[in-house]
Amino acid sequence: MVITSPTLFARSRGPDRFWKRRRILALSAHFYGRKQNCFRVAIRSVHRALSFSTKARALKKRDMRILWNTRINAGCEEFGLNFDRMKIVLDDTGVALDRKVLQNLAIWEPRSFRALAMLTRAKEAEQGLNSLQGPPPGVVTRGML
Repeated sequence: MVITSPTLFARSRGPDRFWKRRRILALSAHFYGRKQNCFRVAIRSVHRALSFSTKARALKKRDMRILWNTRINAGCEEFGLNFDRMKIVLDDTGVALDRKVLQNLAIWEPRSFRALAMLTRAKEAEQGLNSLQGPPPGVVTRGML
């Protein structure tokens, strides 16, 4: 496109306006009533729908994380464990499994999850996390002062 003067530049803005309207009306094609056909009404509805879809992506991530935590906690309760402690022990032993994988193991492969739970129990007993009755030797706490 060759533009040789400001007048021709101003006249060349027509197609851009067409495609802008076309994009908005294409996004509003599944709406009902005037929101589908009238540009002025459609643009408000499309912006509103796009903002809701942006928020929904974050809500979906949050909902999935809550669901995964619930499933993992249910699997841990079956073996008398706490998920927070289990995650710490698994990280210390070098088992790098995220929440999604752990919940899949808890639901679909209970034997594998049981093996992880037994590994957690063994490492906890080895580290002595449950057997601490007082501070380790050489540590001074506020209660001692």
